[in-house]
Amino acid sequence: MNTGRNDPCPCGSTRKYKKCCASGEDGGVAIPAQLTPAELVRERGAAFCRGDFAFIYDSYHSDSPFRRTFPNRAEYLRYGASTLCDDFRIRECRILKERIAGKEAQVLFYLDTLYQGERSESFELSLFLLTDRGWRYHSSAKMDRGDFSGVIDDFDWDDFVTENGEISF
Repeated sequence: MNTGRNDPCPCGSTRKYKKCCASGEDGGVAIPAQLTPAELVRERGAAFCRGDFAFIYDSYHSDSPFRRTFPNRAEYLRYGASTLCDDFRIRECRILKERIAGKEAQVLFYLDTLYQGERSESFELSLFLLTDRGWRYHSSAKMDRGDFSGVIDDFDWDDFVTENGEISF
């Protein structure tokens, strides 16, 4: 049996099929083109908390490692609805720094989450690329909060350290 355009999307997103998986990449969720990379970080966090996996998917850059893992939008929406939305809450998302250079931007932020009763604190350095539809999330590197003993607001670009001493997106 085929899903009608006005039927609930079979991915479980609670949106109509025509506004979700039927729309595909070109007609996906409307992400305001004027959002800065830092604003997009906040919007992605809010979307994750409300289970809006269509927004999450459509905010990724088409060349991102995530899109290579999940090339099929409908498949990711089903995965997100069935696996990721249980008991997830962002306690705090604090943008620390944003730098934009041409068509590339980086956002450094602190994230405090609660997932299935477990708290996680980390710093994230995210890479965004500018497209004709606005900024899109490409990739990121994370650092555990426990690896930085200073005050959160004092965390800076130079404090972001990876295992090999280099940042790899």
